[in-house]
Amino acid sequence: MSALTGLAGPRLLTVLYADVHGYTRLLELDEESTVRRLTNSLALIRNLVGDYGGEVVNTAGDGLVAVFESVQKALHFALEMQREMAREAAWSEGGAPIHYRIGISIGDTFLGQDGVYGQSVNLAARIQTYAEPGGICISEAVYQVVRNKPDLNLRSIGTKQLKNISAPVEIYAVEQQFASPRREDIIIPPQGLTTAGTLPDASLAVLPMENLSGAPEDHYLCQGIIADLITSLCRFRNLMVIARHSSILAAANARSLREVGERLGVRYLLSANFRRVENRIRISVDLIEAASENTIWSERYDGVMADIFDFQDDVSSTTAARVAIHIDAKEQRRLTEQSHPALYAYGLVLRGQDMGFRFLPDANLHARRLFEQARELEPDYGRSYAAMSRTFNVEWRYNWTNDPDAALNKALSLAKRAVECDHLDSRGFSEMGLAHLYKKQHDEALSAYEHAVQLNPNDADLLAYMGDCLAYIRQGDRAVQLLERAIRLNPYHPDSYLWFLGDAYFHKGDYQNTIDTLHKMRDQSEAHRLLAASYAMLGQMDDARRHGAEVMRVHPNFTIEHWRKVPPLKHVEDLDLYVEGLRMAGLN
Repeated sequence: MSALTGLAGPRLLTVLYADVHGYTRLLELDEESTVRRLTNSLALIRNLVGDYGGEVVNTAGDGLVAVFESVQKALHFALEMQREMAREAAWSEGGAPIHYRIGISIGDTFLGQDGVYGQSVNLAARIQTYAEPGGICISEAVYQVVRNKPDLNLRSIGTKQLKNISAPVEIYAVEQQFASPRREDIIIPPQGLTTAGTLPDASLAVLPMENLSGAPEDHYLCQGIIADLITSLCRFRNLMVIARHSSILAAANARSLREVGERLGVRYLLSANFRRVENRIRISVDLIEAASENTIWSERYDGVMADIFDFQDDVSSTTAARVAIHIDAKEQRRLTEQSHPALYAYGLVLRGQDMGFRFLPDANLHARRLFEQARELEPDYGRSYAAMSRTFNVEWRYNWTNDPDAALNKALSLAKRAVECDHLDSRGFSEMGLAHLYKKQHDEALSAYEHAVQLNPNDADLLAYMGDCLAYIRQGDRAVQLLERAIRLNPYHPDSYLWFLGDAYFHKGDYQNTIDTLHKMRDQSEAHRLLAASYAMLGQMDDARRHGAEVMRVHPNFTIEHWRKVPPLKHVEDLDLYVEGLRMAGLN
């Protein structure tokens, strides 16, 4: 044991007991697949539990026992574990899903040679039998600790007489609530970005895939199909493809396909639906002219889960042949040469990317564990290394590590490994560019980004990151050009695009455009530094000091001494100018 070394007891700990529902039946249905998937799930749980402050202290067959110092961390882990197992069902190649039931209790525990013992362990084991498959039940003592958490729904299922426990126990079922986005939170792009007469000929938006099966676990599979389809389509140089997030929001708020096309400024829409019956899948796609809402091409694909990657290549090449005037022969070769990982590893990476968007320390580590398991399953899967690289880069930037140099070095080495595994995937080169940039190796960063853009010239995020790089090496005009194109490709762009664009204007000496751009950000928390320096450079000192005060409100530990180390500016005089603006705004 690590954090609990030397424990003999008694010691007050939170105990989590997890057991697979219907394990014997699963073995009878498909013993080999069930054992393999159970082994994978247990390996993942062991990797994840430490990131949530716990430790697996005993496994037996299909069950496990973990202990935690904190009730809240135990429950947090239980919720994340159940999410992972729910998503695992989408990548089980048609096999019956593995559902864990979890019980959580708190009390004195004793450490023996083979695990932990005590009434609390027995209580957690008995409680889990009342949980729904994929559910969580907790004891009265745990309920008293977590009952005021606003994001939980705790429902009493009654007082139960449990085996070998004399006093009746009240048990609570745990359900986590997920808030739906309010309509006022949906961002609508400015009208009039384009007109029907000025639409690019080969402009396309891929709409969210409709899950006709209705199974929640297929939702992530549909997302993954669309995400990879867009990536494949973006490889065609003469095809402009709108970013997925923009297409989702436009489709959710438009009353017709014509309106979706007008909002996104595209001539064509690709619509798809997904249906799964056990291990067989059917995917139907329609290519639609947005203005007339006429279907100009449609196709249906039938297959099994293991063949799903063929869908991406087939649809991408066929669609591009119908809507693009010319397709570069080299890009065609890239499609035919592309290799695909095992289905389960692919699912792990998609799930990890979803976790990573939370930008929280535990979620970042959680995502990393998923990427590590994908790597173990498919050692040559380049995307898993690229995804892992980003977690170390994020760790460095947010100062979540005691060894920042090691984190940044790890980010670079993983990106290089991603390129070694798949030299045709832009993701590895993009992560390599990001790591080189923050190591202030500017020539290497630019070279990596240039190569990434050659591989995928219409990836909005990639263009934005390369524009950010160019802003730091005095290529401001090109930086602005790339960032404006990224915004055009993704009109529902994140605030980071505007921050990068404001940065580019600042280092070009265009302080008014910096201010105008940054004020368009929905959340200006990270814009106050540039706004303070820009207003100072324009001599508008009241505004400069106001934003300087906001910097200290958002980041109370901000110091110029530390900040000098962060922006990867190539020329020291550019950094000096920026720092002088911050000093003029009252920052120290």
